[in-house]
Amino acid sequence: MQRLCHLFLLVAPLAWVQVSWAQEPYPLSDEDKKIVEMSRSILQSAVDGSSEFIEPFAPVEQPVSLKHSDEWLIFASSSLGDSSLKQLFKEASATGAIVLFRGIPEGKTLGAAIRDWHTLMAGLDPVPQVRIDPKAFVHWRVTSVPAIFRIEDDKVTASALGVYSKDWLQRQIETGNTGSLGQRGPIHSILEPDLMQVAMQRLQSLDLGALKKKAIERFWSRQTFTELPKATQYRIRMVDPTIVMQRPLLDANGRTLIPAGTRINPLKALPFTQQLVVFNASNAEEVDAVAHWLEGQDRTLRRITLITTQLDRAQGWNSLNAIEKTLDSPVYLLNASLAQRFDLQVTPSFVQAKGLAFEIEEIPAKELVHAKAQ
Repeated sequence: MQRLCHLFLLVAPLAWVQVSWAQEPYPLSDEDKKIVEMSRSILQSAVDGSSEFIEPFAPVEQPVSLKHSDEWLIFASSSLGDSSLKQLFKEASATGAIVLFRGIPEGKTLGAAIRDWHTLMAGLDPVPQVRIDPKAFVHWRVTSVPAIFRIEDDKVTASALGVYSKDWLQRQIETGNTGSLGQRGPIHSILEPDLMQVAMQRLQSLDLGALKKKAIERFWSRQTFTELPKATQYRIRMVDPTIVMQRPLLDANGRTLIPAGTRINPLKALPFTQQLVVFNASNAEEVDAVAHWLEGQDRTLRRITLITTQLDRAQGWNSLNAIEKTLDSPVYLLNASLAQRFDLQVTPSFVQAKGLAFEIEEIPAKELVHAKAQ
């Protein structure tokens, strides 16, 4: 992890360059981390809702964010068959009831399950609300379908098994029949496995250590290097960092803070006190030249930041470790934005501030060995 931080986090004095690093400073990519965090969240949800079934329709305690305030819920499963599901969806479309499934059938993807439901909903307007909500099945202790619930303030006004007619249950409520009305029609077992339990099982089967190892191993194969040619002659160039405001900068009230056309030199506001050394770490001659040059530098006088245009992909982390050991310093990776900001053209290049401009000194590696310490 320390090596990753060394590689990608440029020091504070470079912040004004406003570099947006494309590389990720952690072994796991954003996608990897989202998957892991989502899995952990699902796992915790499954654990939170895994109480034993004590009696039908006796709710399990739920977090406030998951409570149902005023809803008609129809619990369903593909075990009902296409014909019954089609009628159930029609009922939900006409009455605004919400159809809940516990998960998706084994062997099917989520996309395939959704396509199947859409086929059964063809021609319905409005399209009924359908949710995959395994926690609702746990919360209301539903183990057979169909079932219909009238929920008010997260409490069951009335519920019944074997039916899914909102009008029928509404009439029962109006005549004083509330609470659990028991089984009023044929019921079926729930075909879909609990999505939370499936997620928990998959998470438990994950080897996070192996995932991290694979992410680290494939890290270098995914990097885009900003390659530069070798310097063939000594040259010094000056780069003016001044920018021109293309549009006015306005405050919250629309007043102009900085008008368009204003010229701004960041070196006036933030001194640049370090020196950048940009080289190709995959070129042994340049590495040796930079190492020789560093031996003549007094690093207590100024900070020296080493930036490479590329590394040996095949050697990856071993290459980085070896380079940092040779140079006795962290090595960062150049990106296109930084190369553009400093108008870097060849390697090795040495960048330092001179007044209100940057001096770019280009020195061929063979000449650098003989260069006098600055």
